[in-house]
Amino acid sequence: MTYSSYMTTAYSTITSKGQITLPAPLRHKLGLAPGLRVSLREEHGSIVIDPPPDMATVRERARAEMAAAGTLGARVEASAGWADAAAEKVVPGRG
Repeated sequence: MTYSSYMTTAYSTITSKGQITLPAPLRHKLGLAPGLRVSLREEHGSIVIDPPPDMATVRERARAEMAAAGTLGARVEASAGWADAAAEKVVPGRG
């Protein structure tokens, strides 16, 4: 099987354990190597497989999700002063 830019559909069979095999040409094209952890999500009735993002992307997505939920500012405000309060406490064995 060859996977090219004009070929948009590849097929796989779900095993009794719920596993699928991604066709090798597709894995190679997308840089998916054995042992790589990927994330799975449902989107509009389809399963989407995403390769692991770099940490900058993770932070960006988290901020966007918090902003969309209206919790970005609330989380920052709720944590304001926490470090100062923690620093004032004496921890046994330290200082």
